[in-house]
Amino acid sequence: MNILRKWIRNMVLREKASSPRFVAYLRKQGVQIGEDVRFFAPSHVVIDLTHPWLLSIGDHVRITHGVIILTHDYAWSVLKKLPEEPGRVLGAQSPVRIGNNVFIGMNAIITRGVTIGDHVVIGAGSVVTKDCESNSVYAGSPARKIMTITEYLEKREALQFAEAREMAILYRQRFDRKPPMEEFEEYFMLFCSEEAARNHPRFRSQMATGAGLEESVAYMRNNPPMFAGYEAFLDACYEE
Repeated sequence: MNILRKWIRNMVLREKASSPRFVAYLRKQGVQIGEDVRFFAPSHVVIDLTHPWLLSIGDHVRITHGVIILTHDYAWSVLKKLPEEPGRVLGAQSPVRIGNNVFIGMNAIITRGVTIGDHVVIGAGSVVTKDCESNSVYAGSPARKIMTITEYLEKREALQFAEAREMAILYRQRFDRKPPMEEFEEYFMLFCSEEAARNHPRFRSQMATGAGLEESVAYMRNNPPMFAGYEAFLDACYEE
């Protein structure tokens, strides 16, 4: 049945049936795409292919549901019909360059002529109309820089236990039992040793994301978890 579903999906969605198929299709059309690029919902992404060679995407880029990337603007059609002097055709096409290690949040719009640097986060719903400098986080409409990537890292690190604790409390309230360890597949570094994480399929998968398994192994060896184990983590979550 899974094979049948996959066949139907491939027939219906064609090049947008999966991220690898979509990446291969875009490359064939002329888009420059680096390694480890993933479209989380290719069937819900719009990539302007008017002139595909105007778009370049670097390595380790994540593009989520509803993202639109434009390299041209047809608003000149209004100018063409102005009564004062109708008929003119005014081109409006510019390259879009997306750097390495970039995350583009849900429903963001990248307009023509924009360059996004390396190590950049674009928040959900952003409308990016100007260049985004490297090592930064952008959000809003129009998008503006809201913090550096270092500040974002520090913010995320500081919130890890508070967020995981809230998840644990809500899970117990909802189901009247303790959550299984797998529910914390993005918070396992709070309570899991490097060796245990490598031997857990879900946690190992997170460590391997972005071809980064060895990087995560090295990080965990140098940064022991906050808690001695999962039970100690849960005990801290449920402390009054």
